[in-house]
Amino acid sequence: MIIELDNTHKQDLSSLRSLSAEIISEFCKIALEFIKKGSNKKLYMGASQKLNIAADKIESLVDSITYLFSECTRFMLNENDFNDTLAPIKLSDEVIEILRESYFDNRKDIRNTLQEFYPHLDHYQNLEWRLDTQIANRSLGSSINPIYLLKLITKCGSDNPIEHLLQTDPNNLKHLCNELESALNEIRTYENRLIIRNIK
Repeated sequence: MIIELDNTHKQDLSSLRSLSAEIISEFCKIALEFIKKGSNKKLYMGASQKLNIAADKIESLVDSITYLFSECTRFMLNENDFNDTLAPIKLSDEVIEILRESYFDNRKDIRNTLQEFYPHLDHYQNLEWRLDTQIANRSLGSSINPIYLLKLITKCGSDNPIEHLLQTDPNNLKHLCNELESALNEIRTYENRLIIRNIK
């Protein structure tokens, strides 16, 4: 899989051609700090004075490197895909090597940092059910609909399981089962399996 970079990111990354290996490594470190701790204007100002480059240009370049690293980490790109992503920019082998090394050395940390921003949703653990129906009633001549009582148990991370008590009638339960079956069939398609494989 290849990450499609927009024109702004391509322009910023192409400006790495004119910089030395030491400065590119420094930009990679600043980008990694940006991912972990957020933006630091003082760093940009210091780098601006040291390199004689406008602070907003430095910030834009760091943003582009940050985007490259975070997107590559999100899709867990391998070495070939990483190289193919940068191929349209026509960077030298040395520049690509510095970026690649910085990315692969820190990929696990970047992934852990990015996961903190994702919502922590409950996951299914167990489901128990019981069918309740009234056998007889003198006041009602018509038949009585049975009721399903469901106990859904979910868990979020290492927290204790949470019990959810639900009640439904057979028609709604059948509709729910049909919708879940449809969702399971949808997730088995080639496109969705490809997306899921890249998310993991």
